[in-house]
Amino acid sequence: MVVPELVAVDLAAAQRHLCDVFGFTVDGSLMRLGSQVVALRQGAGGHGVIDHLALSVPDLNAAAIEMMARGAEIESTTADGPQLIPEFWRGGVRYLFLTGPEGARIELCQNLADPQPLGHDHIGIPCTDIAASEAFVLGLGGRLVASVTLTRADGVTQVRFVELAGGLLEFYMAPVMAPVAAHGFWSRLLVPGLAAAVTGPDGLQFAPL
Repeated sequence: MVVPELVAVDLAAAQRHLCDVFGFTVDGSLMRLGSQVVALRQGAGGHGVIDHLALSVPDLNAAAIEMMARGAEIESTTADGPQLIPEFWRGGVRYLFLTGPEGARIELCQNLADPQPLGHDHIGIPCTDIAASEAFVLGLGGRLVASVTLTRADGVTQVRFVELAGGLLEFYMAPVMAPVAAHGFWSRLLVPGLAAAVTGPDGLQFAPL
C-alpha cells in the first residue's frame, strides 16, 4: 500500500484529529482506518504537491453526518454539500471535502455503482503535464487503471487513475492549476519496496516505506 505522509506542526494534535474525527487508530508509527494507512511527520505547514487524501465510504451522507458530529468541518470547495462526478467508474461518484489536521484536505468518496467499505479510495495529485506524471509512475511499476476527460463550463480536466503498490493515485490536470508548495500537509508518498527516494514531475516525492 502506498502511504501518504502528512506533515503537521503539532503531531499530537494531528494524531488526535485523525483518531477522534475520522476514526483512525494508532499502529506504531502509522495511522490506520480500514485499508487506509497514513504516516505523520513533524514539519512546516502549507500545502504540498499532493492535494488530498480520499477515503472510500459506503454511504456518503451517513459518513459525513457521523464525522461532523465528531467535529469534522466541511471544506470550502464543497461548501454547498456533496458533489457528483458522473463520468467516474460505472455509475459515478459522490464526494465531499472535509478539513483534516491543520487544514489538510480529506475527501469522502462514494462509488455509486460499487460502494466500498470505509478505507482507501485514492490520493489526489494535481499536475502540469499529465502524460509525464503518468509515465513516471508507470516507470516505478504502476498500472494505468482509467483515463477520464471531464468537460465543464470552465474547460477540460484530464484525469488518470494509476495503481501503484496497491494504492490508487489520481492525477489530474485542470484548465487552471493553483500553485502548490513543495512541502507541508500531504507531502510525499511512501512506497513499499522502493529502493531509494525519487522525485517526479512537479516535485512529487516518493520515498521507501
